[in-house]
Amino acid sequence: MFIRSLLCISVALATVQFATSQIDVKTTVDALAKAPAVKVDSIPWKWKTDWGLGFSTIQLNNWTGGGQDAVTIRLLFLGSLDYANPEFSWDNDLELGYSLLKQGAQTFRKADDRIYFSTRASLKQTDNFRYTAFAEFRTQFYVGSNYDVIDTTTNDYVKISNFMAPAYLTGALGAEYVPVPELQLLAAPISTRSTFVGDDGIINAGIASGLGAYGLAPGVRSRTDLGAVINLALDWEVFENIRWKTRFNGFMPYQTPDLWVLTFENAFLLKVNSWLNVTWLTDVFYNDQVPVVRDNGTVGPATQLRNQLVIAINYSIANF
Repeated sequence: MFIRSLLCISVALATVQFATSQIDVKTTVDALAKAPAVKVDSIPWKWKTDWGLGFSTIQLNNWTGGGQDAVTIRLLFLGSLDYANPEFSWDNDLELGYSLLKQGAQTFRKADDRIYFSTRASLKQTDNFRYTAFAEFRTQFYVGSNYDVIDTTTNDYVKISNFMAPAYLTGALGAEYVPVPELQLLAAPISTRSTFVGDDGIINAGIASGLGAYGLAPGVRSRTDLGAVINLALDWEVFENIRWKTRFNGFMPYQTPDLWVLTFENAFLLKVNSWLNVTWLTDVFYNDQVPVVRDNGTVGPATQLRNQLVIAINYSIANF
């Protein structure tokens, strides 16, 4: 377990070193090329919204290669509201996503469902360091099911998630290193992580199994752990019209310091034109206290992985 903790810190530091060395050259060039545009920074409040609609379909008729008809629909909203002056900054981000998949004769099934909000208030100390208060909240909109298991009492698929079931709230106080505007690394020794499960059906299923729900004791609806956080945020234009956005969050509970909770989210965005984007999303999640049904049918902690390729019509509005 010590190796896992050391690996988390190593990944964060290696990412900082790599991204800093790559971004620094680009930042210098951009600063020279776009000097007249600095005037936009005089706007204390900046806001931006991105709206996306993705759609794909496969229709087969007498197709000898085999396969099934399929339809995928995805909605995405990204919003930000940021304030900055020479000594203080406040960044707020909201991400809403939902997608449905229909394959063959199946009904529409949920493929993606996310509500994510983060807020970060920072007090500048030097050009590269600042004191920061950080909070993030995660949950989903609607019921999620295990489509491999039927609940014999309802004759429907087993429900495993819902709105606020689970929900995660992380708060942190610490120091932040900002080598370049595109990269932020927060180390917070004073942090809390709360887990909430607000669905009676999921709570009762946790009681029946004797395992509880999402790391909570059977019958318990919420839990808060005190610990430390390492948080990394990167928003980097790797090439023209190709952007890499990543969030890494590692929480070490003081009660069980060898059992980290890890979240690593990546988005690679290719801007085709002013209204069409291609996005590759990769999410990795690990929580040793949350048992899941593994691919081999066993139950226990496991690394959760989700990949998505989205071709979407995109519309942006901003005040800068």
